[in-house]
Amino acid sequence: MIKEGKFGTAEAVYLITLAIASKTFYTSIRVMIKKTGTAAWYMTLMSCLVSIIFFLLISLVMKRFPGKNLVEIFEIVTGRFFGKILALMFSAYYVYYAGSSLREFLEMIKAYNLPYTPPSLIIFAFMTVVVILAYIGLEGIARMATVSFYPIFIGLAIILFLAFPYYNVRAIFPIGGYGITETLKSGFFRSSAYDEVIILAFIINSINGVKTFKKVGVYSIVISGVALIFTCLCVIMAFDYTMASENVSDLFQLARIIYFSRFFQRIESIFLFIWIIASLIAVGLAFYVSISIFCKAFKISNHRPLILQFAFLTYMVSLLPEGLIELAKKNIVVMREYSMILIYGIPILVLFISVIFGKKGDRQCLKSVK
Repeated sequence: MIKEGKFGTAEAVYLITLAIASKTFYTSIRVMIKKTGTAAWYMTLMSCLVSIIFFLLISLVMKRFPGKNLVEIFEIVTGRFFGKILALMFSAYYVYYAGSSLREFLEMIKAYNLPYTPPSLIIFAFMTVVVILAYIGLEGIARMATVSFYPIFIGLAIILFLAFPYYNVRAIFPIGGYGITETLKSGFFRSSAYDEVIILAFIINSINGVKTFKKVGVYSIVISGVALIFTCLCVIMAFDYTMASENVSDLFQLARIIYFSRFFQRIESIFLFIWIIASLIAVGLAFYVSISIFCKAFKISNHRPLILQFAFLTYMVSLLPEGLIELAKKNIVVMREYSMILIYGIPILVLFISVIFGKKGDRQCLKSVK
């Protein structure tokens, strides 16, 4: 079995929170405001609550099979063949996630900072770091998240605070946005934006079991949810919902407008620093998890010989969209609005099957797999 090391509760919270909260730097805020108008900030709150409910349901699966990761649970409940298929679906999803996030990073950094740099050079530099992170392993990625967590969140808080002269509270009205129906619908499906929390179910043996799993998951969703809600609220107050729905990255625009005399301006350099680090952790974690799930499905003890093969697949996924418009209409919609069907739906379905057929993590079930 693949050895992934051990790390504590706080480090696990930092890791998953950064993976979820990295969306504040991308197009997520713009898309939410475009769909629900001034209701985007409390729509995010609804998504957060829905995610917590789904996560608590999945924690029942993990509690039913103590000491087992999700790949092992799939095999115990559905059998080896279907268990492997389910595991490969998750592995493929995380390759898709890593490739699409890399492409989103590429499109944004070209739009704002490096318009003349060849895309291949940016992808190569980014993927080199991601491959190194995967080579070091899960414990190394968690340590990097621990070191980066406070600088990233302090940088985010500085940007939101320094932009206060541009905030207009009246911009959050009419508070109903584009209607309660659209807000409820978007709030439910946008719970997909928190689905990185399910990574915990695949690495549960690195975080000391079910009790820590539940605590880390809830804390991660709440902290990242607060970050998304406040960012969304500040962006609406600064730009109004009409202009905010047109910016590619609202947070970058917010950092760019900050101006306190000619000696204190252009603080988007802070944005760049925290954005790149958070993106590397989010993509690096997804990339590593895709390999880890594959190894667990086929009982491969060393993930390193697979890194280059998965790097090639991630690179190919990043090239699929023709541009930012296609990326936003297809890849990002799949990841942040409909991935909940796969990420939350399958583990909950496995829970129902295990209850109906009375399967638990006892010796009898383990023998049926062996």
